[in-house]
Amino acid sequence: MSRRVTPCADELNRLLGALLRLRTGSGNRLPGFAEPILVYLGTRPDAAVRMGELRERLGLGQSRASRLCAALKRAGLVDITTAEEDRRASWVQLTSAGRELVDACSSALRADLPAGR
Repeated sequence: MSRRVTPCADELNRLLGALLRLRTGSGNRLPGFAEPILVYLGTRPDAAVRMGELRERLGLGQSRASRLCAALKRAGLVDITTAEEDRRASWVQLTSAGRELVDACSSALRADLPAGR
């Protein structure tokens, strides 16, 4: 599977770095690869995405994506709901706690950027 490179890849990498620093500083016990899911959801206008799109964009298998999202749900950072239009599909959306975490990391990212960016 080829990886898609977006124009905002550098910004996402910096945000991911900020999330990782926050994780190590707060003692948060999220599973590995949880940060890219939070980052991706944080880039979405409504902070929600279908599970299939999340898997495709991040190159995850179905069971791994489901396990990661379930762990994020247990941590109170995302909600997972069944899609009304297709009961086989699920939506993943940041909770208010998840949004606060991504916002805090975005603030850390902005603090790391050189002036004028």
